[in-house]
Parts: sequence; structure tokens; C-alpha cells
Amino acid sequence: MPKWIESQFPFARLSKIAEQESWRKEVYRPVYYIHKWWARRLGTVFRGIILGSCLDEREDFWQRYYGSNDFRQVSLFDPFMGSGVTIGEAVKLGCRSMGRDINPVAVTACQAAFSRYDYREIDAAYRVIESNVAPKLLKLFETRSAKGEPATVLYYFMVKVVGCPNCSATIDLFKRRIFSANAMPKKDPSARASCPACGAITHTRYDAEDASCPYCQQSFNPKIGTVSGPHVQCPHCDTRFKLVDRMKDIDGPLAYRRYAKMILLQDGRKVYESMNEYDHEMEKMVAEEYGSIVAGLPRVRVESGYNTDQMLKHNYRYWHELFSDRHILCIRQLADAIRAIENPDIRRLFACLFSGTLEFNNLFASFKGEGTGAVRHMFANHVLKPELMPIEANIWGTTKSSGAFSCLYHSRIERALRYKANPTEVVIDSHSGAKAGGFNHPLSAPIAASYQEFQNNRDSVYISQGDSGCTDIPDGSVDVIVSDPPFFDNVHYSQLADFFYYWLNHVLNLSPRDTTRHQAEVQDTDASLFTSKLTSVFAECRRVLKSDGLFVFSYHHARHDGWTAVHQAIRHAGFVCTRAYPIKAEMSVSMPLQQAKSPIHLDLILLCRKSSETNMRDTTHDALHTAIETANTQVSMLKSAGIAVSLADAKVILMGQLLCEAHHFCSLDREEAFLERREQDVDSYVADVLSSKGEVLYTATESNQLRLFEEMATYLANKPLHRAEKSLHR
Repeated sequence: MPKWIESQFPFARLSKIAEQESWRKEVYRPVYYIHKWWARRLGTVFRGIILGSCLDEREDFWQRYYGSNDFRQVSLFDPFMGSGVTIGEAVKLGCRSMGRDINPVAVTACQAAFSRYDYREIDAAYRVIESNVAPKLLKLFETRSAKGEPATVLYYFMVKVVGCPNCSATIDLFKRRIFSANAMPKKDPSARASCPACGAITHTRYDAEDASCPYCQQSFNPKIGTVSGPHVQCPHCDTRFKLVDRMKDIDGPLAYRRYAKMILLQDGRKVYESMNEYDHEMEKMVAEEYGSIVAGLPRVRVESGYNTDQMLKHNYRYWHELFSDRHILCIRQLADAIRAIENPDIRRLFACLFSGTLEFNNLFASFKGEGTGAVRHMFANHVLKPELMPIEANIWGTTKSSGAFSCLYHSRIERALRYKANPTEVVIDSHSGAKAGGFNHPLSAPIAASYQEFQNNRDSVYISQGDSGCTDIPDGSVDVIVSDPPFFDNVHYSQLADFFYYWLNHVLNLSPRDTTRHQAEVQDTDASLFTSKLTSVFAECRRVLKSDGLFVFSYHHARHDGWTAVHQAIRHAGFVCTRAYPIKAEMSVSMPLQQAKSPIHLDLILLCRKSSETNMRDTTHDALHTAIETANTQVSMLKSAGIAVSLADAKVILMGQLLCEAHHFCSLDREEAFLERREQDVDSYVADVLSSKGEVLYTATESNQLRLFEEMATYLANKPLHRAEKSLHR
């Protein structure tokens, strides 16, 4: 009996629900946000994929989507587990779930997310840390207000400094003099700027181009600093130079200085003030204590790579150098307290909380502004870019802090634990943020360390670390494989994850290795190597999959080599793609968007089965027009659901259908010739449209829109056949 996903999968409605989830993913499914991972997919989508892969087509999909399910007879495997979305959604539906990832950070986070806990024991562990560590950390953020009142520092505002190569004067590397503005400036236009003459805090507007210091009467443009792009202008001698070039003459990362602070008064008011003598004395104490412990810190070098080279150019050679001296003192206290937790599962959970806190407390974090979470974490753009105006936040935190250990305990851990006990689903109705619950399985299970242990304990979840091209899962034992493979070289997971691994390994002793990088990681700028690694994993998927099992994964790409890679991996592994559905992706702004002039908002769900004899096509004409017709129908369905479709999305949708049609040819050479030529034609068409019309979106309200597929059908139909395609007629 065919499954739901093979005939009538409701991708448009699921996309609408997923769009709602995408606005507050950490609220709707907090269990996947215990720890940072990149490119998390939407739980709504993967619940739909898994449910559609388990249900017979005669079943009522939506009744089961918002109802009870028990697929205990269904074994599911995800070879690219990542943040664990597939595993979590499968557990909620009652599937027997297995996940694997080559990165130990991802594996540790998933183990923490899905383990079974005594919640009272977790609360007790937190209270011990709160009692023993919080006073020590908060003491490092004590200050006195301008009036001499005791106060707590919420944030120190910092600026990197460099010596002028001409006059040797110290230059503050301000990109702008405004260091604080509201996140919604049109509602609250007030801002704070640092006077370039005396350093005093000046009240101004976010859009002001002139300001006057109330203390020294210096006039200045608060939008202009000493840094413009890659260049630095010395305010003392007017010498202009490139910062990267200057870094070559400096041993180690740039020094920094604290120039302002936001303090919390005892009456609950937040106030901006300049640094005072009390603060400077505290800085001296912190520096002395840091000097006494720095030699004992683990010294792990930063390896060269696409992301890490950005750091290396700024002389960050070791991972501990990404933190201020005050950060390090706090981190040491937290790390020691977490290592002392006896229960290994709870120790791992708090290690993830600790590691996640560091995302907001480092020299690459910056101030986002008031009116929202104040700290912009270091991975806001999936890069490791040094920050010239970092923020030093109170790492333990207060009720008015952002990104602090205590705050994240309540917003991440407690919220995740409540969700684990009663997982809910997003509901689209008149009430934004509506949820439905009471029908899912709890998200708690013993974590099996091997397949045999998984088999012996029917309640367990099997989570393993290693190369997914080689597992201990027996032949033909898996019913459904659902995954989200890496999109070629879009996100360099291991390079980014090493930031967390440095501290997680320090606390948990995960392995003797100093890096998460691995030669088998399916991540490579070289197209042939990426294809080879992806094929290896897909081949292992075919080995463990039952003869009638389904292999479903999400994918999209803007470049030709991305499509070639996934096509070759599917076919060389012994699969054929039988269905392709467009679906709402993780977010509207993501790394793949940088690859194209027109953004990609959608993923493809590619449904594969083990290859077998299929009917040959007489001509490519039928395949092409079938693909266009199906793609056009899917675009119309998305449009009717209110989902915008860009030109790049249109290409993704069409390429998915072309991929399915090509696999009827039963010849890799013919398939590749067909796909390559059609993709070239589509790219040519899209480029012409973009050059003449700019970005084009389909929206539910747009009345005069470009009829992309009608025009594309005509365009493609009039293109002459390639020689390799003509052979299909013979």
C-alpha cells in the first residue's frame, strides 16, 4: 500500500504552519534549542514527512497530525542528525528512532535533549550551582554608580585598540560612535554615543549626524568612527591604513578597553555610565587573577579553514583567546561546578547550558540594542567574524540580562523540560501562536550506546557518533530514513562547532581529539569529494533500508555542482527519486541565499526508493513537459496557501521535478545530459528575467505577476535538443 507522502502530501498547508513556526522556533519546539546548531530544519515539516512516510494513503493525515499515533513497529534512521529534529519528531509519533552524526557537539546536544531525567534532580543541581558559583560571578560585575551607590553591571561596552603605524598613538577602533540604540528606533529614536574627545556618554538619536558632548562641548558625527570598511583613520596624524595589514606586525589578538557600562541600580532602573575608578580597580584585580590562571588553560590551536581563517587573520591562534579576562574567570568557575555533578546525564545537560551561554559571552558578541535580547550572539551570521566593538555581558545574569547562564536555564532548560513532558504542535487559526497538545509521546528516553542495546531496550533511542557511511545497523532493518544532508559547502559545521567543543571537551572529556573536524565529514568545497562522501552515506542508507523502505531527505541548491552532486549520490547509491515536494525552509535568510541573486525560501523534499526496472521515455519532450506541469501545479498550490515563491525557488521546484523525470531514463549519462542542459536553460531564463525585471515573487495578493512557468514552458520547449538528448529518440 502506497504511503501518504507518495501521492497526496499536503506540502502547501504544511508550509503555512511551518512559516508560523519559523518566527519563534525556540518557543514552539524548545527541545531542539538546548544547544546551538546551525541550519535547524522546522519541526512542523519533519513531523509531516515522518507521518506521511508511515501512514497509508487511505488514512486521514490531518486527523493523525493533531492526534495520537503509535508507530512502534516503524524503525527510523537519520544519518545526518544535527540538532535532532528528525529524532524528536519521530519519538513524538512513537517510532523507534536512531540518529547518527559525525560531530560530537551535535551528538552531545541530542543526548542532552532526549535523555530521561528526574526534574527534581535537575533543579537541585541548578540550586547548588546558584548557591556556590553565582555570588563569585556576580562579584566580578560589581560597581558603583556615579552617585556612589552599589550597582550591578549588566554590560560593559568595549572597543578594540591598535597602535598607529605612523605616530604610534593608540586608536580606538570604533565603526561608529553610537554604541547603543533601540532595536525599534522609529518607536524610540534615542541613542548613546561615546565622545571622541573625552569619552563621555552623549545622548543623541540613532539617525543623528551631529552631536555635542555635554561635558567638553566637542561636536562630532556619531555615525562616523575611525574604521571604514577595511581601513582605519588615525585621529591623531590622519594616517590611513588597512587593519589586516597592521595585524601582521602585532603578536596576538588586538587589545581592548572598556569605555562604558550599563548598570542595574538597586531600584531596578537601567542606567548608562562611563567607567569610573571603582571599575578600573576591578579591572586590575581581574587582570591579575587572569594572569595567575591563564597558563593552566587548555591550549588548543585554531585550525585553518573557510570560517576560521577570518579569526586567524586577526591573530586569534587559540580558542581561549576569544574571551575577555573576566569571561575566563567566570567560565572556570562554571566549568568546575558542572564537572562536579555526579549524574552523567545531568552533567551533560548542564554542560550544554554552559556551552550555549558562551555563544553570548565572548569577544565576538556585540550589543543588539534595547527592546529585544540585548546581546547579538557570535553566530548571528554563521561566521566567526571578529568584533571591533564587543560587549562583555554579566555571564551569570540578572532578571534584566540577556544571554546569561541563569537566564538561559529558565528560557532554554526549563522550557525544554516542560515541552518534553507534553510536546505541542503549531496551529494556524485566528490566534497567533496557538498550540495543540496532549496527544504526542513524551520526549524522554534511555539513550542506547549501540544497536544491540537499542534492540534490547524497546523504549530507548539510539544516538551514535561517527561516519554515517559505516554503521552497526543490520542489513535491511530500517523502515524509513529521513534526513537533511549538508547543502554542499554552505555551512562549515565542524569549523564552527570547534568553538563549543573546546569547552565541552574540557568539561565532559568527550575524546582526546582537539577538533571536531573529520575527513569523512560530508562537507567539502571540492565537488567530487563532496559527492563521494554523500554517496558513501547514501549507499549505507540503502544497505540498512528494507526493500520496500522509503528514503526521504530535504535539499536545495542554487549551483549546478550542487544538483549534480545530489543526482549522482542518489543514483550511484542505488536509489531513484520518485517524488519531489517544495516546502518552507528553515528561514527566509540563510547561507544559501548568498549564492544567488534571487533568494531561496524553500526546500525540496526528495522521496527515493531502491532502484528497479522502470519504463523508458521515448523522448525528453514528455519528461520536460511533465516536470513543468507538475512544478506549475505546486507553485499554484503554494500561492493559494499564501507562500511566496521567488525565481530561485521556482528553479528549485522545477529541478526537483526534472530530477524525478530524469530517473526514468535508466541511464546515468542520459540523465546527466538531460539535467545539465535543462538547468542551463532555466538559469539562462532566470538570469534574463532578473536582469530585466529584478526580483520577482509570487504572493497571494499580487495581481499582476510574472507567469514564470507559462513563459518558461514556451522558452524551454523552443530550445533545441542537445546531441546527448537526441540519442534518447533512437
